[in-house]
Amino acid sequence: MNDTAILEIEKKAGEMIPLIDKARAFVVASEQTYIDANLIAAQIVEQVKEREKELLPPKETATKTWKAMCALVKKYIDEPKEIVTILDRKRYAWKKEEDRKREEEAERLRKEAEKKQEEERLALAERLESNGMKEQANEVLDAPMSPVEIPAAISVVKPAGQANIENWQATVANAELVPREWCAPDLVKIGKYAKMMKGEAKILGVVFQDVGTVRRNK
Repeated sequence: MNDTAILEIEKKAGEMIPLIDKARAFVVASEQTYIDANLIAAQIVEQVKEREKELLPPKETATKTWKAMCALVKKYIDEPKEIVTILDRKRYAWKKEEDRKREEEAERLRKEAEKKQEEERLALAERLESNGMKEQANEVLDAPMSPVEIPAAISVVKPAGQANIENWQATVANAELVPREWCAPDLVKIGKYAKMMKGEAKILGVVFQDVGTVRRNK
């Protein structure tokens, strides 16, 4: 369907607008207006049938084409991108854990060096004191410890042009523990319950009402 055909159909469809506006503003307040509302609805239905003949076949064709294209995009673009994302997340998780281990090892070495330095200082003080040099021993004990120099943990090398960025996401581990302000009612589930229970439906905080549906003979 070309642009000219679409414009022509839209022009015909525009003829329905006054009738639709009338229906929107129409108030059913008596037996006569009840009958008039049905007549207006019937007129709209007839015009809709004409539009269906013109629009539904090309829509179905376009929909099939669109679905086919969506399937191709999903298979050859979306899914490969998702695989890359999964690989990146695996790499990110491994690197983050590896960096943590390296930092932890650097901290362990620092504490070990500090402990060794303290033991050597105590040993020196003990030797001085045993040799009658108590004053010098106290000076050794009172002297500030030299800062321990431990090489900083070297991070895992990243490929050029890449950057690891934090990307926090949430996964519900136990829905029963999630506070109410973070939850939303399942309207699909509630709607199915309303259709099944009808007038007997009862859920605290939910209003059930029969809004009615009119079936017209085709």
